[in-house]
Amino acid sequence: MHTPIPMLRERRVSPVRVTLVALGLVPAGAVAGALAGALGASLWVGVMEGIAPAFDPAVWFVAGSIGGALGAVLLPIAGFTLLRRAPLGRVLAETILGTALGGAVGALIDVNGAGWFTGALVGFALSVAHLWWRARRR
Repeated sequence: MHTPIPMLRERRVSPVRVTLVALGLVPAGAVAGALAGALGASLWVGVMEGIAPAFDPAVWFVAGSIGGALGAVLLPIAGFTLLRRAPLGRVLAETILGTALGGAVGALIDVNGAGWFTGALVGFALSVAHLWWRARRR
């Protein structure tokens, strides 16, 4: 009698679990994006105009609302594709810092254009790539 040897372990994906994870990643991404936007804008305004204007709630609100909307979309996409094996705390911390620093640097480089947006996306992408590299199977 010939019994095939399984090469790969069979994985079962629960639709309920996928839904719960998605419902958790969307608000987590929104909060992380809002924090990244507010932090990046504060860094940029702090460098350009000084410390006092960097703590303006209007700056935080505008940057946080844009960052929150983007984070609610981008974090679940990254979480379900490249970052499945990365720890969630590290994902949140590194993407927030990478996005904030990227947005601030992009705004400093391209003051009159959309450098803040491009820089934030590049910072997010670089932090996701770093996390993926560290979490991949060896």
